[in-house]
Amino acid sequence: MASHVIFLQRRTHRAGAQTCLARLLRHPSMQKWRPVLVCEDEGWLAQTCRAAGVPVIVNPFPGARTLAGRLWRNEAFAGQVASQLRRLGFHPQLVHANDHWDALLALTLARRLHTPAAVFLRSPGMRAEDYDKYGCREFDLVIAVGDELQQRVQHWDMGRGVLLIHDGLEAAEQCPPKPRPAQFPPKVLVLGSPLDWKGWADLTEALWLLQQAGHLPALQWDFTGDRPDPARNNLRLERLSGGQFRFLGRVEQFRDLVRQYDLAVQTSWHESFGMAALETLFAGVPLLSTRVGVIEQVLESPAFLVPPRQPQLLAQALRRLMSEWGTLDAGVEKAQQLIRARFLIDQTVDKLQRAYEETLGLLPA
Repeated sequence: MASHVIFLQRRTHRAGAQTCLARLLRHPSMQKWRPVLVCEDEGWLAQTCRAAGVPVIVNPFPGARTLAGRLWRNEAFAGQVASQLRRLGFHPQLVHANDHWDALLALTLARRLHTPAAVFLRSPGMRAEDYDKYGCREFDLVIAVGDELQQRVQHWDMGRGVLLIHDGLEAAEQCPPKPRPAQFPPKVLVLGSPLDWKGWADLTEALWLLQQAGHLPALQWDFTGDRPDPARNNLRLERLSGGQFRFLGRVEQFRDLVRQYDLAVQTSWHESFGMAALETLFAGVPLLSTRVGVIEQVLESPAFLVPPRQPQLLAQALRRLMSEWGTLDAGVEKAQQLIRARFLIDQTVDKLQRAYEETLGLLPA
């Protein structure tokens, strides 16, 4: 009887966790595990998986940590999903949550189905309290996608082996490095989202410092997300007299967007992995990035790396790029070579399969 691995990922818009899961589920070697996606709606992730032939079950996700969730909605969710799996003739052998946010529901479903449970840990801001509140100690397999996160989690849960399995890119996503324009580009793509820890306010602070010193040309800054609520993340754009600031909202064709620019900037305070940064470099576009996630394992050009949460140093780095643009090596070609050597999805899948087989004792269908 063929068995299936059931993946839980509530949100389906195109973002880091979702794109990483999509690459994993559509990989040829994962097909022998017969993956099934359970998600909340028919968004980007559901459409992408269906197009790749991966079965998708859409079911409303309750607030797992609410009182109603704990009293009955989590169990109701598990019952609904279990019924849909039976109706479709699927025989689960593992339930795998794509981050700790869906961990409690994954545990409830795994108990209903009498299967082991696994969880990816992806959130860089995760705390020890979150690890406990979301039941991560109860999982049979815990996997962190980034080095620093794996080390932190291992410290919280000394009695278990927390695996490190990096996310990966598909080899076909690589594009040739873009030809370098002679002058600093007139428009720059700013990676991230309105969340404060993505560091957009650090960038606007750095730009204000450059403006104060008379070193800020009138450039266009395009942000990959919505304009933040000033009450939560005040960019103080009113201070900046020159240039243009655009907020692009959610972008699903990320590589096509990135290729429209000759420079991107990542200003995050922390990243567990930092997929958008690697996607940018793999798309052939220079990147100025804070030293977060795995970026220092692929980007070796010091002029394009800065410490996080240091607007003054970010301003200095931007000033140097503006004045020395024609001579600085962005390191894109070398970064692409290192990504191919270290962070392709083939390696991710190989490690995950070994974890399923050696840690959980499972066999593919």
